[in-house]
Amino acid sequence: MPSLQESLAVLLGAESEGVREVEEAKTEAKRILASTSEKIAKERQRRLQAAKERARAVLEGARAAADEEARQIAEMGKAERDRIQRRFEEVVESVVDALVEEHIANLLKGKGINK
Repeated sequence: MPSLQESLAVLLGAESEGVREVEEAKTEAKRILASTSEKIAKERQRRLQAAKERARAVLEGARAAADEEARQIAEMGKAERDRIQRRFEEVVESVVDALVEEHIANLLKGKGINK
């Protein structure tokens, strides 16, 4: 019967080894799952950060373009004001002269004096 006892001992040892290996495999699977979950979370965070940086760059570009457009509009407005001022200065004297002349003519007509 020693061979039966030996076989039983071998079987019990194999069962014990099998249980230990299954537990090790479960532990390893849990470790791999945790590691993979951590890697996925880090990748998600990295992608989110990259998207934020791209959005920030787009926003800064749009802000710079809007600032440039506002500057150009302000320059155009100033140029138009300057042009109007110059034109006014060119014609103001003749307009005033014409108004004075018209007013004097009206005054003279009122007094019966023709020019």
